Amino acid sequence: MSGLKMGKYKFTDNMREISGFGGGYENACREMVIAGVEWLDENKNANPEAKESPQIFGMTFDENEDMKELQDVMLEAVGDCSGAMMHVSTNHVMFIAKNGWRKYCEEMEE
Repeated sequence: MSGLKMGKYKFTDNMREISGFGGGYENACREMVIAGVEWLDENKNANPEAKESPQIFGMTFDENEDMKELQDVMLEAVGDCSGAMMHVSTNHVMFIAKNGWRKYCEEMEE
C-alpha cells in the first residue's frame, strides 16, 4: 500500500488488510491505526475505553475521555472517515495496546 508514512510502525505486504476494501480506504485505516498506536506511545497512562454493541458495527458509545482523544487523533490522521473505519481501526489499536505490535503483525500475517 503506497502513501503510508513510514516510522516505527510499518505495515508490510505480508499483512492482511484491515478493511478488505484495498486502496485509499485501506490506507486510511492503516494510517488511523498507526496514529492511534503512536498516541498510546505518547500517553502511557491513558486507558481508552468504550462500549460496543454486537448488533451495530461502526459505532462505539460511552467512550471515556481517553478514548475520545484517541479517536480524535485517529480521525485527524485522515481528515474524514466512516463509522466502520473508525470502529475497525479502534479495535485494531486496542488489540495492539493489549498484545503489542509484534503480536499484531504475527496475527495480520497469518
